[in-house]
Amino acid sequence: MSHTGDSTTGFIRFDPELPALLDIAKARLRRQKRYARPLSKGGKRAAGMEALVERASACIAELARPKAVVVPVPTQAEKEGVCLAGQVVLDDPDLASGVSCGGKVSIYLLTLGYDSQHALDWLERDYVAHHVQSDLASEVLFALGRQVYDAQRAQLPAGARLKRISVQTDTLCGQRLVWDAPKVQALIEVFGNDNPGISVTDTGCFQPLHSIIGLTIAL
Repeated sequence: MSHTGDSTTGFIRFDPELPALLDIAKARLRRQKRYARPLSKGGKRAAGMEALVERASACIAELARPKAVVVPVPTQAEKEGVCLAGQVVLDDPDLASGVSCGGKVSIYLLTLGYDSQHALDWLERDYVAHHVQSDLASEVLFALGRQVYDAQRAQLPAGARLKRISVQTDTLCGQRLVWDAPKVQALIEVFGNDNPGISVTDTGCFQPLHSIIGLTIAL
């Protein structure tokens, strides 16, 4: 994986090696219960499942253009939360406490650079293969996120620790909405020309679909 960064500011840009990410992702996918069970049985069922995984891998290898960027964000602690980049308020007392104690907040954007529709077309509208592709893409994104996190940690001084803060764009019945689409879009705008091509719809869906935004705080 190639990346550039500035340890004085915390900025990092990644151009990861996709084959390495796919190897990690396929190993993780095969350990998931829904895949491990049929693979362990052998025979035609296992061969069929393995063929689906490899087809999904070929699809991602053809379409994906993974990118990742980490930028520091000016953060002001408020009474029960923080204000990010002077425009996005997050109700998070723990984060506010960390910022008050000198914690430094960064935003990261990760993307595989392609949409679900592109994958469905590549797979000739095979919905079973597309489902496997989606599961594998999630694992690729997870592997990329792990590499980004490790690179951030490597920039920290000895004894410092790094904590992730999830950005939630939807809600379930009975749960409070923490983030909404306009706030996520405002955070994306912080990246300016360093944005690797990510936007968010009015309903909170990422474009491209296989993308993630999140925060970290260095303490």
